[in-house]
Amino acid sequence: MKRYHLARLSLMVWPLLAIILALPAQSEGKRVMRQSASRTFRPVQHLLDLSGLAWMGGDTFLAVHDAKFPDEPKRVRVSLLRLPSSIEGIGWRPLRPRFPGRPSSDLESAARIPGTRKVLLAESGDDASGLDRIYLAKAGRRSVKILSSTTWSTFTDAFNVEATAVAATETGFLFIWAERDEGKPSTLIQWRELKLSPFSIGTGGLQGSASFTLPDEQATLYNRPIVGLDVDSTGRLYSVAAFDPNSDDGPFRAAVYEIGNVSDEGVSLNASPSLLSQVDGFKVESVALRETGDGLQLFVGTDDENYGGTLRPLPLTP
Repeated sequence: MKRYHLARLSLMVWPLLAIILALPAQSEGKRVMRQSASRTFRPVQHLLDLSGLAWMGGDTFLAVHDAKFPDEPKRVRVSLLRLPSSIEGIGWRPLRPRFPGRPSSDLESAARIPGTRKVLLAESGDDASGLDRIYLAKAGRRSVKILSSTTWSTFTDAFNVEATAVAATETGFLFIWAERDEGKPSTLIQWRELKLSPFSIGTGGLQGSASFTLPDEQATLYNRPIVGLDVDSTGRLYSVAAFDPNSDDGPFRAAVYEIGNVSDEGVSLNASPSLLSQVDGFKVESVALRETGDGLQLFVGTDDENYGGTLRPLPLTP
């Protein structure tokens, strides 16, 4: 009987002992797997390109992204951004407004209509017949709705427009824009009367144009003289110039200027642009003025291609 019990005990102990002996090897295997996982690379979460930017009040900005149609039908085209209040960083709310007929193509600018929650979202009109819309949209706290649209071709010939702005006048609103004119030291700033009801641009009233030229010492630094525009509440006009080596890996650079004033007579440019900031290593494509009880703040958005985008405040003095 004792032998029988010892035999049964032996049969029970040896499997348990085998399991115990195997445990260190399993733990070692898990440790190796964890080490292996720590050596892999995962994409860093980053914002999409901020090809257009408009301050919507408080800590909120509206941004547009230059997704193309028909190549990128599912990419986000419009979003809301919230300024950071902690180490968690910028808040991002991607949106999918219903565009009439087709998704937008190459949205390169956003211009808030002063005193309203309405915004113009403009396609660049680059290289594609029929892909040249300007959308009138209304921004809510968590959404954006497309209200109407027109086309560049109803009032001008446009090619590669990356900069737009809207200014208030005594008689209404003025729509201001400039082509980026890559490879040239200058470009034409143009303006037309904007009407909201019904939505139209340039059907009458005030219109004009003025030639903008980069300062001589900076003309060789930037191959795109204007890629962003905005106007503050006093009528001061700001612009962005950028250098793009036509490589999605960069390196990039940009500069922000105060270039003139907007009045009831139109746009008047300064004799020489005032350089406010040079941004090395980033391709700024949008500028937005934020006006609060603390004063005027200048924000820029970047489109750094393979490096994504970012939103940053810049000083208003060099």
